Amino acid sequence: MTKIINKISNEIVERLRDDKNLLSLTLVGSSSNYPKKLNEFNDIDFVFIYNNLKRADIKRLKYIQKSLEEKYSSNKIGITHTFKIGPIKIISKKPKTIMLHFLVYSKNNYLKYESNLTRFSFQHHSPLCGKHLNKINSLKKVNFQDLFNDIDGIPAMKEWIVKKKGTYIEPIGRDVKFTDFELKDKQYLEVIFYCVLNLTMNMERAKRGYFKFNKNTLNQFESDFPLELNDFPSEIFLLKDKLRKGHNFSLKELDNIKDKSLKFISQCELIIKENYLYD
Repeated sequence: MTKIINKISNEIVERLRDDKNLLSLTLVGSSSNYPKKLNEFNDIDFVFIYNNLKRADIKRLKYIQKSLEEKYSSNKIGITHTFKIGPIKIISKKPKTIMLHFLVYSKNNYLKYESNLTRFSFQHHSPLCGKHLNKINSLKKVNFQDLFNDIDGIPAMKEWIVKKKGTYIEPIGRDVKFTDFELKDKQYLEVIFYCVLNLTMNMERAKRGYFKFNKNTLNQFESDFPLELNDFPSEIFLLKDKLRKGHNFSLKELDNIKDKSLKFISQCELIIKENYLYD
Protein backbone atom coordinates (compact mmCIF):
# COMPACT_ATOMS: atom_id res chain seq x y z
CA MET A 1 0.00 0.00 0.00
CA THR A 2 1.13 3.60 -0.46
CA LYS A 3 2.83 5.53 2.35
CA ILE A 4 -0.16 7.75 3.04
CA ILE A 5 -2.59 4.82 3.21
CA ASN A 6 -0.15 3.00 5.48
CA LYS A 7 0.06 6.06 7.76
CA ILE A 8 -3.73 6.38 7.91
CA SER A 9 -4.12 2.66 8.69
CA ASN A 10 -1.49 2.79 11.44
CA GLU A 11 -3.08 5.85 13.02
CA ILE A 12 -6.51 4.21 13.14
CA VAL A 13 -4.97 1.14 14.75
CA GLU A 14 -3.14 3.19 17.39
CA ARG A 15 -6.33 5.00 18.35
CA LEU A 16 -8.42 1.83 18.63
CA ARG A 17 -5.94 -0.81 19.77
CA ASP A 18 -7.14 -0.72 23.40
CA ASP A 19 -10.87 -0.70 22.58
CA LYS A 20 -12.13 -3.91 24.21
CA ASN A 21 -15.46 -3.72 22.39
CA LEU A 22 -13.72 -3.82 18.99
CA LEU A 23 -13.37 -7.44 17.90
CA SER A 24 -11.61 -6.87 14.59
CA LEU A 25 -10.27 -4.15 12.32
CA THR A 26 -9.31 -5.23 8.80
CA LEU A 27 -8.28 -3.40 5.64
CA VAL A 28 -9.92 -5.15 2.70
CA GLY A 29 -10.14 -4.67 -1.05
CA SER A 30 -7.50 -3.67 -3.56
CA SER A 31 -5.91 -1.07 -1.27
CA SER A 32 -4.70 -3.82 1.05
CA ASN A 33 -2.37 -5.14 -1.67
CA TYR A 34 1.30 -4.15 -1.68
CA PRO A 35 2.80 -2.35 -3.54
CA LYS A 36 0.20 0.06 -4.89
CA LYS A 37 0.36 3.51 -6.43
CA LEU A 38 -2.13 6.19 -5.51
CA ASN A 39 -4.76 6.46 -8.26
CA GLU A 40 -6.97 9.42 -9.07
CA PHE A 41 -9.64 7.80 -6.87
CA ASN A 42 -8.80 5.43 -4.00
CA ASP A 43 -11.53 3.65 -2.04
CA ILE A 44 -9.97 2.49 1.25
CA ASP A 45 -12.24 -0.11 2.87
CA PHE A 46 -11.88 -0.64 6.61
CA VAL A 47 -14.03 -3.34 8.21
CA PHE A 48 -14.80 -2.74 11.89
CA ILE A 49 -16.50 -5.55 13.82
CA TYR A 50 -17.74 -4.73 17.32
CA ASN A 51 -19.00 -7.14 19.92
CA ASN A 52 -21.92 -4.84 20.78
CA LEU A 53 -21.91 -1.79 18.54
CA LYS A 54 -23.06 1.37 20.33
CA ARG A 55 -23.72 4.92 19.21
CA ALA A 56 -20.65 5.97 21.22
CA ASP A 57 -18.49 3.69 19.04
CA ILE A 58 -19.75 5.34 15.86
CA LYS A 59 -19.28 8.79 17.39
CA ARG A 60 -15.66 7.91 18.18
CA LEU A 61 -15.04 6.65 14.63
CA LYS A 62 -16.50 9.85 13.19
CA TYR A 63 -14.14 11.89 15.36
CA ILE A 64 -11.19 9.81 14.10
CA GLN A 65 -12.37 10.16 10.50
CA LYS A 66 -12.65 13.94 10.82
CA SER A 67 -9.18 14.29 12.32
CA LEU A 68 -7.69 12.11 9.56
CA GLU A 69 -9.29 14.29 6.88
CA GLU A 70 -7.85 17.42 8.49
CA LYS A 71 -4.40 15.90 8.91
CA TYR A 72 -3.87 14.21 5.54
CA SER A 73 -5.70 16.49 3.11
CA SER A 74 -3.36 18.59 0.97
CA ASN A 75 -3.32 20.64 -2.22
CA LYS A 76 -2.97 17.43 -4.23
CA ILE A 77 -4.98 14.96 -2.13
CA GLY A 78 -8.53 15.31 -0.84
CA ILE A 79 -9.82 12.98 1.88
CA THR A 80 -13.51 12.06 1.79
CA HIS A 81 -15.44 9.50 3.81
CA THR A 82 -18.61 7.47 4.18
CA PHE A 83 -20.14 5.10 6.73
CA LYS A 84 -22.68 3.83 4.21
CA ILE A 85 -22.43 0.20 3.10
CA GLY A 86 -23.13 -0.08 -0.61
CA PRO A 87 -21.91 1.25 -3.98
CA ILE A 88 -20.75 4.78 -3.25
CA LYS A 89 -18.03 7.06 -4.58
CA ILE A 90 -17.38 10.50 -3.04
CA ILE A 91 -14.85 12.48 -5.05
CA SER A 92 -12.98 15.51 -3.72
CA LYS A 93 -12.12 18.62 -5.76
CA LYS A 94 -8.39 17.78 -5.53
CA PRO A 95 -6.38 15.95 -8.26
CA LYS A 96 -6.44 12.75 -6.19
CA THR A 97 -9.02 11.44 -3.72
CA ILE A 98 -8.74 9.01 -0.84
CA MET A 99 -12.18 7.92 0.34
CA LEU A 100 -12.21 6.43 3.83
CA HIS A 101 -14.93 3.80 3.60
CA PHE A 102 -15.74 2.74 7.17
CA LEU A 103 -17.73 -0.52 7.05
CA VAL A 104 -18.97 -0.77 10.64
CA TYR A 105 -20.88 -3.75 12.04
CA SER A 106 -21.87 -5.45 15.22
CA LYS A 107 -20.90 -9.12 15.10
CA ASN A 108 -24.53 -10.11 14.56
CA ASN A 109 -25.16 -7.54 11.82
CA TYR A 110 -22.01 -8.59 9.98
CA LEU A 111 -23.45 -12.09 9.67
CA LYS A 112 -26.94 -10.77 8.88
CA TYR A 113 -26.27 -8.07 6.27
CA GLU A 114 -23.20 -9.35 4.43
CA SER A 115 -23.46 -12.31 2.08
CA ASN A 116 -21.32 -15.44 2.11
CA LEU A 117 -19.62 -14.08 -1.02
CA THR A 118 -18.48 -10.91 0.72
CA ARG A 119 -17.54 -12.56 4.01
CA PHE A 120 -15.56 -15.23 2.16
CA SER A 121 -13.60 -12.49 0.39
CA PHE A 122 -13.05 -10.42 3.55
CA GLN A 123 -11.80 -13.38 5.60
CA HIS A 124 -8.72 -13.73 3.36
CA HIS A 125 -7.33 -10.37 4.51
CA SER A 126 -5.13 -10.17 7.60
CA PRO A 127 -6.41 -7.97 10.45
CA LEU A 128 -4.81 -4.67 11.36
CA CYS A 129 -5.73 -5.45 14.96
CA GLY A 130 -7.99 -7.83 16.85
CA LYS A 131 -9.30 -11.14 15.62
CA HIS A 132 -8.92 -12.49 12.13
CA LEU A 133 -12.28 -12.34 10.34
CA ASN A 134 -12.18 -16.10 9.82
CA LYS A 135 -12.39 -16.42 13.61
CA ILE A 136 -15.63 -14.45 13.59
CA ASN A 137 -17.13 -16.33 10.67
CA SER A 138 -15.17 -18.95 8.78
CA LEU A 139 -16.27 -20.16 5.37
CA LYS A 140 -14.31 -22.98 3.75
CA LYS A 141 -15.65 -22.08 0.32
CA VAL A 142 -18.46 -20.45 -1.61
CA ASN A 143 -20.67 -22.48 -3.89
CA PHE A 144 -22.78 -21.69 -6.93
CA GLN A 145 -25.95 -21.49 -4.82
CA ASP A 146 -24.40 -18.53 -2.97
CA LEU A 147 -24.49 -16.61 -6.27
CA PHE A 148 -28.29 -16.40 -5.93
CA ASN A 149 -28.40 -14.62 -2.56
CA ASP A 150 -30.64 -11.55 -2.30
CA ILE A 151 -27.97 -9.23 -0.87
CA ASP A 152 -25.42 -9.06 -3.70
CA GLY A 153 -26.18 -12.11 -5.83
CA ILE A 154 -27.68 -12.41 -9.30
CA PRO A 155 -31.24 -11.36 -8.29
CA ALA A 156 -29.92 -8.19 -6.65
CA MET A 157 -27.65 -7.37 -9.60
CA LYS A 158 -30.46 -7.66 -12.12
CA GLU A 159 -32.68 -5.43 -9.99
CA TRP A 160 -29.98 -2.74 -9.60
CA ILE A 161 -29.39 -2.59 -13.35
CA VAL A 162 -33.04 -2.73 -14.45
CA LYS A 163 -34.51 -0.37 -11.84
CA LYS A 164 -31.44 1.87 -11.53
CA LYS A 165 -31.91 1.82 -7.77
CA GLY A 166 -29.96 0.53 -4.80
CA THR A 167 -30.01 0.55 -1.01
CA TYR A 168 -27.44 1.84 1.46
CA ILE A 169 -27.09 0.32 4.90
CA GLU A 170 -25.82 2.64 7.62
CA PRO A 171 -25.08 1.67 11.26
CA ILE A 172 -26.85 3.61 14.00
CA GLY A 173 -25.71 1.68 17.06
CA ARG A 174 -27.28 -1.72 17.46
CA ASP A 175 -29.65 -1.06 14.58
CA VAL A 176 -29.10 -0.08 10.95
CA LYS A 177 -30.79 2.45 8.69
CA PHE A 178 -31.78 1.59 5.12
CA THR A 179 -31.76 4.33 2.48
CA ASP A 180 -32.95 3.79 -1.09
CA PHE A 181 -31.20 5.81 -3.78
CA GLU A 182 -31.25 6.24 -7.54
CA LEU A 183 -28.28 5.20 -9.65
CA LYS A 184 -27.27 7.93 -12.08
CA ASP A 185 -24.56 8.65 -14.60
CA LYS A 186 -21.09 7.42 -13.58
CA GLN A 187 -22.36 5.75 -10.41
CA TYR A 188 -24.77 3.67 -12.50
CA LEU A 189 -21.91 2.57 -14.76
CA GLU A 190 -19.74 1.78 -11.73
CA VAL A 191 -22.50 -0.50 -10.41
CA ILE A 192 -22.87 -2.25 -13.78
CA PHE A 193 -19.11 -2.82 -13.96
CA TYR A 194 -19.13 -4.08 -10.36
CA CYS A 195 -21.91 -6.56 -11.18
CA VAL A 196 -20.19 -8.03 -14.23
CA LEU A 197 -16.70 -8.28 -12.71
CA ASN A 198 -17.86 -9.54 -9.31
CA LEU A 199 -20.07 -12.18 -10.90
CA THR A 200 -17.09 -13.26 -12.99
CA MET A 201 -14.84 -13.45 -9.93
CA ASN A 202 -17.38 -15.27 -7.77
CA MET A 203 -18.18 -17.85 -10.43
CA GLU A 204 -14.47 -18.62 -10.61
CA ARG A 205 -14.23 -18.75 -6.80
CA ALA A 206 -17.17 -21.14 -6.66
CA LYS A 207 -15.40 -23.34 -9.19
CA ARG A 208 -11.78 -23.08 -8.06
CA GLY A 209 -11.66 -21.59 -4.53
CA TYR A 210 -10.26 -18.30 -3.33
CA PHE A 211 -7.85 -16.19 -5.36
CA LYS A 212 -7.18 -12.47 -5.82
CA PHE A 213 -8.90 -11.02 -8.85
CA ASN A 214 -6.62 -9.94 -11.70
CA LYS A 215 -6.56 -9.89 -15.51
CA ASN A 216 -5.78 -13.62 -15.61
CA THR A 217 -9.17 -14.23 -13.99
CA LEU A 218 -10.83 -12.92 -17.14
CA ASN A 219 -8.90 -15.36 -19.35
CA GLN A 220 -9.68 -18.23 -17.00
CA PHE A 221 -13.37 -17.34 -17.06
CA GLU A 222 -13.45 -17.48 -20.86
CA SER A 223 -11.95 -20.96 -20.70
CA ASP A 224 -14.16 -22.28 -17.88
CA PHE A 225 -17.56 -20.97 -18.95
CA PRO A 226 -18.47 -21.31 -22.67
CA LEU A 227 -20.93 -18.44 -22.89
CA GLU A 228 -21.77 -16.44 -25.98
CA LEU A 229 -20.57 -13.35 -24.06
CA ASN A 230 -17.75 -14.97 -22.09
CA ASP A 231 -15.33 -12.26 -23.29
CA PHE A 232 -17.62 -9.48 -22.05
CA PRO A 233 -15.88 -9.17 -18.62
CA SER A 234 -12.64 -8.35 -20.47
CA GLU A 235 -14.49 -5.62 -22.34
CA ILE A 236 -15.93 -4.28 -19.08
CA PHE A 237 -12.47 -4.28 -17.49
CA LEU A 238 -11.26 -1.89 -20.20
CA LEU A 239 -14.40 0.26 -20.05
CA LYS A 240 -13.98 0.65 -16.30
CA ASP A 241 -10.49 2.03 -16.88
CA LYS A 242 -11.86 4.47 -19.47
CA LEU A 243 -14.54 5.66 -17.04
CA ARG A 244 -12.03 6.34 -14.31
CA LYS A 245 -9.82 8.27 -16.72
CA GLY A 246 -12.70 10.65 -17.38
CA HIS A 247 -14.37 9.26 -20.52
CA ASN A 248 -17.96 10.42 -20.92
CA PHE A 249 -20.16 7.66 -22.33
CA SER A 250 -22.98 8.59 -24.69
CA LEU A 251 -26.55 7.47 -24.05
CA LYS A 252 -26.19 4.97 -26.91
CA GLU A 253 -23.04 3.52 -25.33
CA LEU A 254 -24.73 3.37 -21.93
CA ASP A 255 -27.78 1.54 -23.31
CA ASN A 256 -25.53 -0.95 -25.09
CA ILE A 257 -23.52 -1.63 -21.92
CA LYS A 258 -26.73 -2.06 -19.92
CA ASP A 259 -28.30 -4.48 -22.44
CA LYS A 260 -25.14 -6.58 -22.83
CA SER A 261 -24.68 -6.71 -19.05
CA LEU A 262 -28.19 -8.04 -18.48
CA LYS A 263 -27.69 -10.57 -21.28
CA PHE A 264 -24.36 -11.64 -19.78
CA ILE A 265 -25.89 -12.09 -16.31
CA SER A 266 -28.76 -14.13 -17.78
CA GLN A 267 -26.32 -16.37 -19.64
CA CYS A 268 -24.34 -16.90 -16.42
CA GLU A 269 -27.53 -17.71 -14.55
CA LEU A 270 -28.53 -20.28 -17.17
CA ILE A 271 -25.17 -22.07 -17.33
CA ILE A 272 -25.01 -22.25 -13.52
CA LYS A 273 -28.50 -23.71 -13.23
CA GLU A 274 -27.88 -26.21 -16.02
CA ASN A 275 -24.43 -27.39 -14.97
CA TYR A 276 -23.68 -26.55 -11.33
CA LEU A 277 -26.88 -26.76 -9.29
CA TYR A 278 -28.07 -30.18 -8.32
CA ASP A 279 -31.17 -31.34 -6.44
